[in-house]
Amino acid sequence: MEVDMIQKPALAVEPPDANFNPDLTPETGEQYLQKVMYERGKCPVVVCAEKPQSLHQQKTLSGLAALPTDEVKNVAHRALIPTREWETMQNQKFAELRDTITSYRGSAQYKENLQRTHVFLNFEDRKHLHEYCANNLPYVSILLSIPQRNLEILLEYLHEWLQDSDQASSVASQQQDEPSDPELCDVAAALTPSVTSKEELHRGDGYRRDWIPQWIYAILACLIKPLEPYIHSVLRDIAKTCIALRNELKQEDEAKVLPLNLLISIISKHFNQCDLGDNIA
Repeated sequence: MEVDMIQKPALAVEPPDANFNPDLTPETGEQYLQKVMYERGKCPVVVCAEKPQSLHQQKTLSGLAALPTDEVKNVAHRALIPTREWETMQNQKFAELRDTITSYRGSAQYKENLQRTHVFLNFEDRKHLHEYCANNLPYVSILLSIPQRNLEILLEYLHEWLQDSDQASSVASQQQDEPSDPELCDVAAALTPSVTSKEELHRGDGYRRDWIPQWIYAILACLIKPLEPYIHSVLRDIAKTCIALRNELKQEDEAKVLPLNLLISIISKHFNQCDLGDNIA
């Protein structure tokens, strides 16, 4: 008897009869509940999911770029895979660079230099950002004046440009802006790893445009942790793209593979994406 009382409806509503019109907009609470009852009666007892698409057809959207959801397999020639010693050295340099940037952010010079090094970049204009990055080196003095959210947006754009294999137009040469703070000159040099010269940057030589991995490297050095989950997804996609690009290189392309190996190593070691690394401890 007590169970019957508990299960007794709190609000008695007559079920919809043969004259019920589900297309009419409910005007009362009773009519609304009758429509709910009508729609519930139309729901099938068993629902079968549609057959999933092939992995090669399935796409996932990460940031601004679509990538296949299947994992990228490393099929590069063994000569193109970095040694553990090389990775250790590069990650140590990257860690020292991040420490230098963190210390500089806490210094009295930081806010003072922000006024002198600020550059206006329109982050809603992808073409404007593309032209600026292609024609300017990623100095720390510039990157530190950019809010983190905008750095994350730029990182997504750079990933998209890295995937674009048709960027064949030459980069217009122009005078580079030197960092205004002497202490930042050494840091700016560290942001452009010795994988290419400034002249090569302007000629547009190399496997993919060398300025793209340089800017990615620079942004990674300036990102403040912890990061949003979707940024980790973007970083994974960048590393996977680098692996895919490395797979296309030949054994003799050791010079071209250096920036790709550098990004794969840093993302896997410093941003907790160890499953994408080449030398997993």
